[in-house]
Amino acid sequence: MHDATRDNAAGASGSAARGPVIVTVHGTNDAHAEDTGARWWQRGSQFTERLITDLAQRGIGGVEILPLHWSGQNSDFDRLRGASDLSRTLRGLDREGRPHAIIAHSHGGNVTVEGLTQAPRSAQRGGIISFGTPFFTRRLKTVPMLIALFQTVLGLVIPPIMIWYLVEILPSDTNKKIEAVVFFGGLCALGLWSLAAGVRKLARQQFATRLFSKSLAPSQWLVVHSPRDEAMQLLERAAQISPQYVKTASAMRSLTAFASLAGVVGTALFFVWTGSYFLDPILTKLQAGEFGLGTAADFTFLLLVPVIYGAVFFAIWLIARAGGAWAYAKFLTSAIHGGVIGAAFGGDGAFRLVGVTRLPPYAINAREERIEAVDLGGINDAALFDAAQGLYNSVVASDAQDGGIPNPDMMWKRLSDALYHNAYMRDDGVIATVADHIAATLKPAR
Repeated sequence: MHDATRDNAAGASGSAARGPVIVTVHGTNDAHAEDTGARWWQRGSQFTERLITDLAQRGIGGVEILPLHWSGQNSDFDRLRGASDLSRTLRGLDREGRPHAIIAHSHGGNVTVEGLTQAPRSAQRGGIISFGTPFFTRRLKTVPMLIALFQTVLGLVIPPIMIWYLVEILPSDTNKKIEAVVFFGGLCALGLWSLAAGVRKLARQQFATRLFSKSLAPSQWLVVHSPRDEAMQLLERAAQISPQYVKTASAMRSLTAFASLAGVVGTALFFVWTGSYFLDPILTKLQAGEFGLGTAADFTFLLLVPVIYGAVFFAIWLIARAGGAWAYAKFLTSAIHGGVIGAAFGGDGAFRLVGVTRLPPYAINAREERIEAVDLGGINDAALFDAAQGLYNSVVASDAQDGGIPNPDMMWKRLSDALYHNAYMRDDGVIATVADHIAATLKPAR
């Protein structure tokens, strides 16, 4: 799909019509291999056809729709891959001098905001429009952060040492100047690359904010959302809650049970470690046929079993009641909550998605269009109940026949069509607002 997008960009730039390009970026679970179809972001869809007509009425003719293909998975890794593809597409359009704008829906907005951090400033770039996007704020995860710190330290240490070697060796060893320059110069270049990579990762948000401030005017980005948007509400609330999945009392019981197991394991390990000391005298006497009181006395080492077991058990029991159970409960709660948030946000990349905002994190002064309408795109509370009733009826009818839902795709379509989150592109007022924004920000084609 990514190669197809780049081919489309090349085809667009090489076409006879030099009109402006509207890059469309779909959201989660909305991918399709074809450029043409009924989905809002495809050529020939109701949304794109209506938008082209509205733009023509505003003096923007010859508009070409260029869909960006990405996996559509709820995966931050996939979204960042899509962002790289979007960046390449924008670079291609810019090289060809094609005026362009971007329209994104849902997590397509996150693909867009990250793609723009990788794309250079362009005089050809017009408006950016996002519908119902829960924008993520990011932070490097622990392991990638440690790697970035290591790269930074490496980059600060190696180049000065290599330069010093070059300064010291070149004047004194005239026979190996080329070898010295290649070897030490190569290590110096590697260190500088490491420094740049580490700093870029650690200061990514600062760099991105600075790039946006230079390459995009706040008025270029139009953020369209509704307080009735179910998907945005879900992710916003997921980011805000701080549940306690594991109580201290439960952690106390777990640690107490673990103390019993640890006592058994600790005792066994102790005797494995000291086995020769206690068993050798016994084996020697048994081999010699000595079965008297001396041999029996050697078995008194077994009295250490309850002592060692009790020491290990009591140590863990004491740690648990001295705050260990509280710390263990906090740790487990944090791990569980991180997994839940990671699953909801699709946080399988190098960054922890630590929050959700309604405005792009690098362009917080973007233009905001808040839609209060209760009938957005023909969706209202009655439509939601009707869709739920229709879905229930289909499940009951199917269950009477073969015990299941015969067409899961149709079930998903019924549900998604009845959501405010997917109604933006069907709303006449929204389409008119988008056309106005593009017409006001897009430069005329040359």
